[in-house]
Amino acid sequence: MTRKKKNILYLSPYFWPEEIGSAPYSRELAQYLSHKGYDVSALTFRPHYPSIEPFKAWAGGERDFETHEKIKIERVAVSPRGKGGFKDRLKNDLRYLKSCLTHAIKGSYSDAEAIYAYIPSVLTLYGAKVLKMRSGAPLIAIVHDIESGLAHSLGITSKPIMLKIMRMVERIGLNFADHVIVLTEGMKNEIIDIGCRKPIDVLPIWSQVADIAPIDDAGPVRVMYSGNFGKKQNLDQLLPLLSHISSTLPAVEIVMRGGGSERPRIEEEVQKRGITSAQFLELAPSDAFMASLQSANVHLVPQALNVANYALPSKLFSVMSAGRPFVCIAEKNSPLDVLAQDSGAGICVYPEDEAKLCQEVEALLSDIPRQQKMGESGRQFVQKNMNRETILSRYEQIMLSKAHQRAA
Repeated sequence: MTRKKKNILYLSPYFWPEEIGSAPYSRELAQYLSHKGYDVSALTFRPHYPSIEPFKAWAGGERDFETHEKIKIERVAVSPRGKGGFKDRLKNDLRYLKSCLTHAIKGSYSDAEAIYAYIPSVLTLYGAKVLKMRSGAPLIAIVHDIESGLAHSLGITSKPIMLKIMRMVERIGLNFADHVIVLTEGMKNEIIDIGCRKPIDVLPIWSQVADIAPIDDAGPVRVMYSGNFGKKQNLDQLLPLLSHISSTLPAVEIVMRGGGSERPRIEEEVQKRGITSAQFLELAPSDAFMASLQSANVHLVPQALNVANYALPSKLFSVMSAGRPFVCIAEKNSPLDVLAQDSGAGICVYPEDEAKLCQEVEALLSDIPRQQKMGESGRQFVQKNMNRETILSRYEQIMLSKAHQRAA
């Protein structure tokens, strides 16, 4: 007798067709479950991250109900992120929560047998809680960002009372879950400190290595930033480096790919500094994304000060999968620093050491054999430690274990 597959409710504000941030990883897990025969229903925002421009086909609501690879998707209206202010984000998150509450009242997903809920936003967990009350389904929280830590570190809100409220909201929400999954040990320690008392698993971002694409020693030398232009990245840290490359290595191409609230300002700063060798492009489409990464010799991965335990730049694993080296800016002993050392694929420069950053990038750009060696080290590290099937299977096992406990 064939075992009936479970109905899974997937609460993922950021989802397909977005290609950066948590969206690609939430999509791949949903696809994995769908391909294994589970009935997956996803409640998501209309695509808008890092900007709404590439997603005009969804902006008016014409595609609020659609199916993608057998995943039944319903979308919630969303406002453009603008400058990424706290009030703008809260407005969107409350809109998403309202949609969850409305579905709970209607009993829309009362047949759900498991619920995956993604953070950001932590309010997703409150929506998941009321939906769980209707279905009785186990709730698995997947934490990609710790919002109170980011808000404090990035100055999104500096009022102590607001931070205290945010941590309380996180503590209550996380304890609604039956199981919590985080990306790093640092994130695990942070949510324990917030007051999470539920079982926690650390599962890293997964990746699949691309076909080997050797660096062409006769081709143009290119340094690239690819990803969101936001406060978490603090791209101002790159400006002295870009000026240095432009003035001392004029043959080196500087490529800045992506979008986000900070991009117009960074473009303006680059223009003011006379960095003529820099070009700003949109993110490459998904079918050309890996080729875009492999077109660069070296990738830049900046991270804002004091955010290391609250968020992980997922772009890094795509860079490693592409077989290219990276230079990151992060604190000593941060997850980025540890990854650079453990993988042999990158160099970590500590914040505010502009001279060191320029020195390391210039030396690496001039040494193609070293680029090749570091890039291959990154590919091997991903193959060994970030195997897609192994990690996705663990997500499924956690869900099945919690569903079994519920049934018992």
